Amino acid sequence: MSAAGGKRKRKSSLQIYKDLKNDFDGGRFKPVYLFYGEESYFVDQLQQILIDHTIPLEDRDFNLDVVYGPDIAAKDVLGICQMAPMLTERRIVVIRAFDKLKGNQLFATLAKWPNPAAVVLLICENRPRLNANPYKALKENSKVTQVVEFAPLWRNQMGSFLREYAQSRGYKLERNAEQLLIEFLGTGLALLTQEIEKLITYVGASEERVITEQDVLQASGQTREINIFELQDAITDRRRVEAHRIAEQLLLGASSRQGECLRIVSVLSQHFLKLWKLHGCPSYGLKPAEITKRTGIPSNMIYKYRQAVRKWPLPEIKRAMQLFLSADSEIKGFSKRSPHVIMTLLIVRLLSEPLRY
Repeated sequence: MSAAGGKRKRKSSLQIYKDLKNDFDGGRFKPVYLFYGEESYFVDQLQQILIDHTIPLEDRDFNLDVVYGPDIAAKDVLGICQMAPMLTERRIVVIRAFDKLKGNQLFATLAKWPNPAAVVLLICENRPRLNANPYKALKENSKVTQVVEFAPLWRNQMGSFLREYAQSRGYKLERNAEQLLIEFLGTGLALLTQEIEKLITYVGASEERVITEQDVLQASGQTREINIFELQDAITDRRRVEAHRIAEQLLLGASSRQGECLRIVSVLSQHFLKLWKLHGCPSYGLKPAEITKRTGIPSNMIYKYRQAVRKWPLPEIKRAMQLFLSADSEIKGFSKRSPHVIMTLLIVRLLSEPLRY
């Protein structure tokens, strides 16, 4: 806290994850944890780390219970939480979809009288009402419980996470490769880590153990000339013929045309969403870091996006977002058109004569 009495800076989900991982690695546990939030990757990882550091594999049949809220009665699972461990120091109870457990208000008692020989992990699928029990009681008794929200990482935190993950596997991830992965796949950590694992297999045990931009392109079946970002640039610059040519090549080279079509629509919609957000930023007076925070645009790409905004007025961006939503629905089965036809029509509609104002 600053000398002026300002608010304490909130920890990122990544830092909270690291802190909890250090606690679990060091054998430091609280009796009760409540996890919720959009970034489920951290939740799943911490669940496994908790289990691995608490109960030997041979003792898990008697000392580990993983249950799902909709499938069990609150009274029964609360009884499981109070059971003593068998031949081990602790037992673990994991309740997934805790927010869907009927009668979970009973768990307010767990905050007052926890089982010192157990670690109970409560995982909510949605944001709980923290001002109502049992969540209120759990949050108030911080000596025995820890309530944690895992929000998605900011775009400027993604690179650090990906590099550290690759390093933990003995590989170096080049910055261009890291940015390409995020542009390809978005910011979902589970999907990104899965892709790094695939890239590690693709690169193999080479002497350098470096994952490059070219590795990402080649592993995805794309090239420097024919890739989704060249298509993005062609559409942004309204180069209709080139956009059709690149889209055609991407679909022809894909193992699943439907999957490739969905990926193209996803990347393009994220791109146009950034343009929309940039429209809401003042032309002058904002530092690059603030623009990045508001829009998700990397600081080294802001000038390029500023140029694109001039070519795409806000009403056209809004129309484009509607077209992406419509194409997404069609690809997912709400149309008898083939992915090739859907993509062709999308580009035609996107690059039709600009609206007059």
